[in-house]
Amino acid sequence: MNLVILVGRFPPGPQGGAERQAECWARRLTARHRVTVVTRREPPHPPGRETRDGFEVMRLPLSRVPIWKTWRDAVGIERTVRSLDPRPDLLLCFQSFISGWAGVRVQQRLGIPAVVWIRGEGEYLLGERSIESLFNPGTWKVARGVLVQSEQGRQALLDALDRHARPAHAAVAAHLEVVPNGIELPDAPPAGPASSDARVLTVGRLIPEKGMDTVIEAVAALPGRLTIAGTGTERARLEALAAQRGADVRFAGFVARDGLSALYRDASCVVLASRRGEGLPNVMLEAMAWARPVIATPVAGVQGLVVDEVNGLLVPPDEPGALRDALGRLAREPGLAARLGAEARRTAETYAWERVQPRLERVLERWRTAA
Repeated sequence: MNLVILVGRFPPGPQGGAERQAECWARRLTARHRVTVVTRREPPHPPGRETRDGFEVMRLPLSRVPIWKTWRDAVGIERTVRSLDPRPDLLLCFQSFISGWAGVRVQQRLGIPAVVWIRGEGEYLLGERSIESLFNPGTWKVARGVLVQSEQGRQALLDALDRHARPAHAAVAAHLEVVPNGIELPDAPPAGPASSDARVLTVGRLIPEKGMDTVIEAVAALPGRLTIAGTGTERARLEALAAQRGADVRFAGFVARDGLSALYRDASCVVLASRRGEGLPNVMLEAMAWARPVIATPVAGVQGLVVDEVNGLLVPPDEPGALRDALGRLAREPGLAARLGAEARRTAETYAWERVQPRLERVLERWRTAA
Protein backbone atom coordinates (compact mmCIF):
# COMPACT_ATOMS: atom_id res chain seq x y z
CA MET A 1 0.00 0.00 0.00
CA ASN A 2 1.19 3.51 -0.83
CA LEU A 3 0.23 5.41 2.30
CA VAL A 4 0.37 9.12 3.18
CA ILE A 5 0.24 10.13 6.85
CA LEU A 6 -1.08 13.65 7.45
CA VAL A 7 -0.15 15.13 10.85
CA GLY A 8 0.13 18.74 12.02
CA ARG A 9 3.57 18.37 13.59
CA PHE A 10 6.11 15.60 13.41
CA PRO A 11 9.18 14.69 15.50
CA PRO A 12 11.97 15.17 16.30
CA GLY A 13 11.46 17.78 18.99
CA PRO A 14 8.89 18.38 21.72
CA GLN A 15 5.64 16.82 20.55
CA GLY A 16 2.49 15.32 22.03
CA GLY A 17 1.15 11.80 22.01
CA ALA A 18 -0.46 12.01 18.57
CA GLU A 19 2.79 13.08 16.96
CA ARG A 20 4.81 10.44 18.75
CA GLN A 21 2.37 7.75 17.65
CA ALA A 22 2.43 9.06 14.08
CA GLU A 23 6.21 8.64 14.10
CA CYS A 24 5.99 5.12 15.52
CA TRP A 25 3.36 4.09 12.98
CA ALA A 26 5.36 5.51 10.09
CA ARG A 27 8.40 3.54 11.23
CA ARG A 28 6.41 0.33 11.70
CA LEU A 29 4.36 0.53 8.50
CA THR A 30 7.33 1.24 6.24
CA ALA A 31 8.48 -2.37 6.62
CA ARG A 32 5.51 -3.48 4.46
CA HIS A 33 4.24 -0.31 2.81
CA ARG A 34 5.45 2.84 1.09
CA VAL A 35 4.99 5.67 3.61
CA THR A 36 5.17 9.44 3.15
CA VAL A 37 4.53 11.82 6.05
CA VAL A 38 3.15 15.26 5.16
CA THR A 39 3.42 17.77 7.98
CA ARG A 40 4.02 21.44 8.77
CA ARG A 41 7.50 22.80 8.98
CA GLU A 42 8.37 23.59 12.59
CA PRO A 43 11.63 25.30 13.60
CA PRO A 44 14.42 24.31 13.36
CA HIS A 45 13.39 22.06 10.46
CA PRO A 46 13.43 23.73 7.02
CA PRO A 47 10.62 23.18 4.52
CA GLY A 48 11.32 20.38 2.07
CA ARG A 49 11.78 16.66 1.82
CA GLU A 50 13.85 14.30 3.93
CA THR A 51 14.25 10.55 4.18
CA ARG A 52 14.54 8.84 7.55
CA ASP A 53 13.86 5.40 9.02
CA GLY A 54 12.68 4.08 5.65
CA PHE A 55 9.99 6.70 4.99
CA GLU A 56 9.88 10.21 3.58
CA VAL A 57 8.88 13.37 5.44
CA MET A 58 7.61 16.39 3.52
CA ARG A 59 7.53 19.55 5.64
CA LEU A 60 5.31 22.35 4.30
CA PRO A 61 5.79 26.07 4.98
CA LEU A 62 4.00 27.29 8.11
CA SER A 63 1.93 30.46 8.29
CA ARG A 64 1.15 32.18 11.60
CA VAL A 65 -1.83 34.19 10.23
CA PRO A 66 -5.22 32.89 11.50
CA ILE A 67 -7.69 31.66 8.86
CA TRP A 68 -5.10 32.13 6.11
CA LYS A 69 -3.01 29.52 7.93
CA THR A 70 -5.82 26.96 7.65
CA TRP A 71 -6.43 27.64 3.99
CA ARG A 72 -2.73 27.57 3.18
CA ASP A 73 -2.36 24.24 4.97
CA ALA A 74 -5.25 22.72 3.01
CA VAL A 75 -3.97 23.98 -0.34
CA GLY A 76 -0.41 22.91 0.45
CA ILE A 77 -1.50 19.43 1.47
CA GLU A 78 -3.52 18.96 -1.71
CA ARG A 79 -0.69 20.24 -3.91
CA THR A 80 1.79 17.94 -2.18
CA VAL A 81 -0.40 14.83 -2.40
CA ARG A 82 -1.15 15.59 -6.05
CA SER A 83 2.59 15.76 -6.77
CA LEU A 84 3.40 12.31 -5.39
CA ASP A 85 4.36 9.62 -7.85
CA PRO A 86 3.18 6.94 -7.59
CA ARG A 87 -0.28 8.15 -6.60
CA PRO A 88 -1.12 7.39 -2.94
CA ASP A 89 -3.65 4.67 -2.19
CA LEU A 90 -4.89 6.16 1.08
CA LEU A 91 -4.47 9.10 3.47
CA LEU A 92 -4.19 8.39 7.21
CA CYS A 93 -5.00 11.65 9.01
CA PHE A 94 -3.92 12.09 12.63
CA GLN A 95 -6.52 14.29 14.37
CA SER A 96 -9.72 15.62 12.89
CA PHE A 97 -8.71 19.24 12.36
CA ILE A 98 -6.84 20.26 10.40
CA SER A 99 -5.36 17.01 9.07
CA GLY A 100 -8.68 15.18 8.84
CA TRP A 101 -10.54 18.09 7.26
CA ALA A 102 -7.74 18.66 4.74
CA GLY A 103 -7.55 14.93 4.01
CA VAL A 104 -11.26 14.69 3.30
CA ARG A 105 -10.94 17.72 1.02
CA VAL A 106 -8.24 15.82 -0.93
CA GLN A 107 -10.51 12.76 -1.01
CA GLN A 108 -13.29 14.78 -2.59
CA ARG A 109 -11.02 16.51 -5.11
CA LEU A 110 -8.60 13.72 -6.03
CA GLY A 111 -10.52 10.57 -5.16
CA ILE A 112 -7.91 9.28 -2.69
CA PRO A 113 -9.69 7.79 0.35
CA ALA A 114 -9.04 9.51 3.68
CA VAL A 115 -9.16 7.86 7.10
CA VAL A 116 -9.41 10.13 10.15
CA TRP A 117 -7.87 8.93 13.41
CA ILE A 118 -9.39 10.74 16.41
CA ARG A 119 -6.67 11.22 19.02
CA GLY A 120 -8.42 12.75 22.04
CA GLU A 121 -11.64 13.68 23.77
CA GLY A 122 -11.33 17.32 22.73
CA GLU A 123 -12.14 16.37 19.14
CA TYR A 124 -15.66 15.22 19.99
CA LEU A 125 -16.69 17.77 22.63
CA LEU A 126 -19.37 18.92 20.21
CA GLY A 127 -21.51 20.83 22.70
CA GLU A 128 -18.91 23.56 23.02
CA ARG A 129 -18.60 26.54 20.68
CA SER A 130 -15.45 25.43 18.92
CA ILE A 131 -13.85 24.49 15.65
CA GLU A 132 -14.60 20.87 16.53
CA SER A 133 -18.36 21.44 16.59
CA LEU A 134 -18.21 23.34 13.31
CA PHE A 135 -16.06 21.03 11.19
CA ASN A 136 -15.58 17.60 12.73
CA PRO A 137 -18.97 15.87 12.30
CA GLY A 138 -18.97 16.66 8.58
CA THR A 139 -15.37 15.49 8.25
CA TRP A 140 -16.12 12.16 9.94
CA LYS A 141 -19.28 11.67 7.90
CA VAL A 142 -17.51 12.08 4.56
CA ALA A 143 -14.26 10.26 5.40
CA ARG A 144 -13.83 6.74 4.07
CA GLY A 145 -13.19 5.59 7.65
CA VAL A 146 -12.88 6.88 11.20
CA LEU A 147 -10.66 5.40 13.90
CA VAL A 148 -10.77 5.80 17.68
CA GLN A 149 -8.36 4.36 20.23
CA SER A 150 -10.70 2.51 22.60
CA GLU A 151 -14.21 1.13 22.93
CA GLN A 152 -14.90 3.87 25.49
CA GLY A 153 -13.86 6.46 22.91
CA ARG A 154 -16.10 4.85 20.32
CA GLN A 155 -19.15 5.05 22.56
CA ALA A 156 -18.35 8.59 23.67
CA LEU A 157 -18.06 9.73 20.05
CA LEU A 158 -21.39 8.14 19.10
CA ASP A 159 -23.06 9.65 22.17
CA ALA A 160 -21.74 13.10 21.23
CA LEU A 161 -23.04 12.72 17.69
CA ASP A 162 -26.41 11.54 18.97
CA ARG A 163 -26.74 14.65 21.14
CA HIS A 164 -25.23 17.33 18.93
CA ALA A 165 -24.90 16.14 15.31
CA ARG A 166 -27.58 13.50 14.74
CA PRO A 167 -27.55 13.73 10.92
CA ALA A 168 -23.97 12.42 10.94
CA HIS A 169 -24.54 9.63 13.48
CA ALA A 170 -25.54 6.75 11.21
CA ALA A 171 -22.90 7.41 8.57
CA VAL A 172 -20.07 7.68 11.10
CA ALA A 173 -21.22 4.59 13.01
CA ALA A 174 -21.12 2.59 9.78
CA HIS A 175 -17.42 3.23 9.18
CA LEU A 176 -16.07 3.54 12.71
CA GLU A 177 -13.36 1.18 14.01
CA VAL A 178 -11.22 0.84 17.14
CA VAL A 179 -7.43 0.58 16.85
CA PRO A 180 -5.40 1.45 19.97
CA ASN A 181 -1.90 2.83 20.28
CA GLY A 182 0.95 0.40 19.97
CA ILE A 183 3.71 0.03 22.54
CA GLU A 184 7.31 -1.19 22.46
CA LEU A 185 7.74 -3.62 25.34
CA PRO A 186 11.02 -3.62 27.29
CA ASP A 187 12.38 -7.16 27.28
CA ALA A 188 12.70 -7.56 31.03
CA PRO A 189 11.51 -4.57 33.07
CA PRO A 190 12.87 -4.52 36.63
CA ALA A 191 10.41 -5.48 39.34
CA GLY A 192 11.20 -2.23 41.15
CA PRO A 193 13.09 0.99 40.51
CA ALA A 194 16.60 0.36 39.25
CA SER A 195 17.91 3.30 41.25
CA SER A 196 17.83 4.06 44.95
CA ASP A 197 17.10 7.66 43.89
CA ALA A 198 13.59 6.64 42.78
CA ARG A 199 11.24 9.54 42.12
CA VAL A 200 7.56 9.95 41.31
CA LEU A 201 7.34 10.63 37.58
CA THR A 202 4.81 12.53 35.49
CA VAL A 203 5.17 13.08 31.75
CA GLY A 204 3.24 15.44 29.51
CA ARG A 205 2.85 18.93 28.14
CA LEU A 206 2.94 21.66 30.76
CA ILE A 207 -0.57 22.95 30.14
CA PRO A 208 -3.52 23.35 32.57
CA GLU A 209 -5.37 20.30 31.26
CA LYS A 210 -2.60 17.95 32.40
CA GLY A 211 -2.98 18.77 36.11
CA MET A 212 0.73 19.08 36.85
CA ASP A 213 -0.06 21.55 39.64
CA THR A 214 -2.14 18.87 41.36
CA VAL A 215 0.85 16.51 41.32
CA ILE A 216 3.13 19.17 42.81
CA GLU A 217 0.62 19.94 45.57
CA ALA A 218 0.31 16.24 46.39
CA VAL A 219 4.04 15.50 46.48
CA ALA A 220 4.86 18.65 48.48
CA ALA A 221 3.32 17.13 51.62
CA LEU A 222 5.30 13.90 51.27
CA PRO A 223 8.97 13.03 51.69
CA GLY A 224 9.05 11.84 48.07
CA ARG A 225 10.58 13.60 45.10
CA LEU A 226 9.03 14.38 41.73
CA THR A 227 10.32 14.53 38.17
CA ILE A 228 8.23 16.35 35.55
CA ALA A 229 9.17 15.58 31.93
CA GLY A 230 7.70 17.90 29.32
CA THR A 231 7.55 21.43 28.02
CA GLY A 232 4.80 24.00 27.78
CA THR A 233 3.40 27.38 28.67
CA GLU A 234 2.84 26.49 32.34
CA ARG A 235 6.46 25.84 33.24
CA ALA A 236 7.19 29.17 34.98
CA ARG A 237 3.99 28.97 37.02
CA LEU A 238 4.68 25.36 38.02
CA GLU A 239 8.27 26.15 39.01
CA ALA A 240 7.00 28.98 41.18
CA LEU A 241 4.40 26.68 42.78
CA ALA A 242 7.03 24.03 43.55
CA ALA A 243 9.27 26.64 45.18
CA GLN A 244 6.38 28.06 47.20
CA ARG A 245 5.38 24.62 48.47
CA GLY A 246 8.95 23.55 49.17
CA ALA A 247 8.55 20.51 46.93
CA ASP A 248 11.55 18.62 45.59
CA VAL A 249 10.65 18.84 41.89
CA ARG A 250 13.03 18.34 38.99
CA PHE A 251 11.83 19.84 35.70
CA ALA A 252 13.47 17.68 33.04
CA GLY A 253 12.06 19.55 30.03
CA PHE A 254 11.67 17.67 26.76
CA VAL A 255 13.06 14.15 27.04
CA ALA A 256 13.71 12.00 23.96
CA ARG A 257 12.70 8.36 23.73
CA ASP A 258 15.85 6.82 25.22
CA GLY A 259 15.81 9.28 28.09
CA LEU A 260 12.18 8.52 28.82
CA SER A 261 12.97 4.82 29.09
CA ALA A 262 15.54 5.61 31.77
CA LEU A 263 13.01 7.76 33.65
CA TYR A 264 10.39 5.00 33.60
CA ARG A 265 12.96 2.43 34.70
CA ASP A 266 14.00 4.53 37.69
CA ALA A 267 10.54 5.78 38.74
CA SER A 268 8.86 4.61 41.92
CA CYS A 269 5.49 5.23 40.23
CA VAL A 270 4.03 7.23 37.32
CA VAL A 271 1.18 9.73 37.70
CA LEU A 272 -1.26 11.12 35.13
CA ALA A 273 -3.44 13.80 36.75
CA SER A 274 -5.30 15.06 33.67
CA ARG A 275 -8.36 17.26 34.18
CA ARG A 276 -10.02 16.29 30.93
CA GLY A 277 -9.94 13.48 28.48
CA GLU A 278 -7.04 11.93 26.69
CA GLY A 279 -7.05 9.65 23.70
CA LEU A 280 -5.16 6.59 24.89
CA PRO A 281 -2.31 8.05 26.93
CA ASN A 282 1.13 6.92 25.78
CA VAL A 283 2.42 7.84 29.24
CA MET A 284 0.25 5.21 30.89
CA LEU A 285 1.05 2.53 28.32
CA GLU A 286 4.78 3.18 28.54
CA ALA A 287 4.77 3.18 32.34
CA MET A 288 2.77 -0.06 32.38
CA ALA A 289 5.18 -1.63 29.89
CA TRP A 290 7.94 -0.90 32.41
CA ALA A 291 5.83 -2.60 35.11
CA ARG A 292 5.51 0.62 37.08
CA PRO A 293 2.53 1.21 39.37
CA VAL A 294 0.40 3.99 37.89
CA ILE A 295 -1.95 6.51 39.45
CA ALA A 296 -4.37 8.28 37.12
CA THR A 297 -7.58 10.26 36.97
CA PRO A 298 -10.52 8.40 35.40
CA VAL A 299 -10.91 10.75 32.43
CA ALA A 300 -11.68 9.62 28.89
CA GLY A 301 -8.84 7.52 27.53
CA VAL A 302 -7.86 6.22 30.97
CA GLN A 303 -11.21 4.49 31.46
CA GLY A 304 -10.88 0.94 30.24
CA LEU A 305 -7.09 1.04 30.50
CA VAL A 306 -6.51 1.52 34.23
CA VAL A 307 -8.71 -0.59 36.50
CA ASP A 308 -8.69 0.71 40.06
CA GLU A 309 -6.87 -1.58 42.53
CA VAL A 310 -6.11 -4.07 39.73
CA ASN A 311 -3.43 -2.57 37.47
CA GLY A 312 -3.26 0.92 38.99
CA LEU A 313 -4.99 3.39 41.28
CA LEU A 314 -7.61 5.93 40.21
CA VAL A 315 -8.09 9.28 41.94
CA PRO A 316 -10.46 12.19 41.16
CA PRO A 317 -9.10 15.12 39.14
CA ASP A 318 -8.11 18.29 41.00
CA GLU A 319 -7.85 16.56 44.39
CA PRO A 320 -4.26 16.69 45.67
CA GLY A 321 -5.31 15.02 48.92
CA ALA A 322 -6.62 11.93 47.11
CA LEU A 323 -3.46 11.72 45.04
CA ARG A 324 -1.35 12.17 48.17
CA ASP A 325 -3.20 9.29 49.85
CA ALA A 326 -2.63 7.05 46.83
CA LEU A 327 1.09 7.83 46.79
CA GLY A 328 1.21 7.11 50.51
CA ARG A 329 -0.44 3.74 49.99
CA LEU A 330 2.22 2.70 47.47
CA ALA A 331 4.91 3.56 50.00
CA ARG A 332 3.21 1.97 53.03
CA GLU A 333 1.35 -1.14 51.88
CA PRO A 334 3.70 -4.12 51.45
CA GLY A 335 3.53 -5.63 47.98
CA LEU A 336 1.01 -3.16 46.55
CA ALA A 337 3.37 -1.43 44.13
CA ALA A 338 4.80 -4.74 42.90
CA ARG A 339 1.34 -6.28 42.43
CA LEU A 340 -0.02 -3.30 40.52
CA GLY A 341 3.15 -3.08 38.42
CA ALA A 342 3.02 -6.74 37.44
CA GLU A 343 -0.62 -6.48 36.40
CA ALA A 344 0.14 -3.24 34.54
CA ARG A 345 2.78 -5.08 32.51
CA ARG A 346 0.24 -7.75 31.58
CA THR A 347 -2.12 -5.02 30.41
CA ALA A 348 0.61 -3.37 28.33
CA GLU A 349 1.38 -6.68 26.59
CA THR A 350 -2.05 -6.56 24.94
CA TYR A 351 -0.96 -3.32 23.21
CA ALA A 352 2.31 -4.73 21.82
CA TRP A 353 2.95 -3.74 18.21
CA GLU A 354 2.65 -7.28 16.90
CA ARG A 355 -0.92 -7.38 18.21
CA VAL A 356 -1.99 -3.87 17.22
CA GLN A 357 -0.38 -3.36 13.82
CA PRO A 358 -2.32 -6.10 11.96
CA ARG A 359 -5.59 -4.54 13.14
CA LEU A 360 -4.73 -1.21 11.52
CA GLU A 361 -3.48 -2.82 8.31
CA ARG A 362 -6.69 -4.83 7.94
CA VAL A 363 -9.03 -1.85 8.25
CA LEU A 364 -6.88 0.37 6.03
CA GLU A 365 -6.82 -2.27 3.32
CA ARG A 366 -10.59 -2.68 3.54
CA TRP A 367 -11.19 1.04 3.28
CA ARG A 368 -8.62 1.40 0.47
CA THR A 369 -10.55 -1.01 -1.72
CA ALA A 370 -14.09 0.01 -0.66
CA ALA A 371 -16.21 1.54 -3.39
